[in-house]
Amino acid sequence: MPQPSQPYMHYPESSQENTTPLMQLGLEGVEAYLLRIRNALERRDYEAKRVAIERAEHLVQHLLLHLEEQLTKERVIRLDRLYRYLLLKLAYCNMFNDLNALQCCDPVIQDLRLEWSCVYGKTQGSQTHRMIDFNDMLVG
Repeated sequence: MPQPSQPYMHYPESSQENTTPLMQLGLEGVEAYLLRIRNALERRDYEAKRVAIERAEHLVQHLLLHLEEQLTKERVIRLDRLYRYLLLKLAYCNMFNDLNALQCCDPVIQDLRLEWSCVYGKTQGSQTHRMIDFNDMLVG
């Protein structure tokens, strides 16, 4: 008689250093959608662009809503601003089919990766170079 398959696999416990945090995986998903959006715009496939932008926006909104409570207030504010700025650029790209707005998403993604790597202790916050400075935007 055949053995029933096991519905769950056991994965060994691993340290935080060996695992990719969920937020980093979310950013990889956003980057994949940005590539789909870029390709759709280049092909003038506006339906594919719309679908990819909606999915990217949903993913960014999910990441924004699930900012961890144990983060410092300064870090939460910075991450919140970056996610909202990314949503703004995606909306602009969607409305005007603007590749330049889409290219503006790349430094935002880099800064989000940087912020999350600081959270998980992979880099020091004082030694980092950020691409987006909201203080400059507000002044100028």
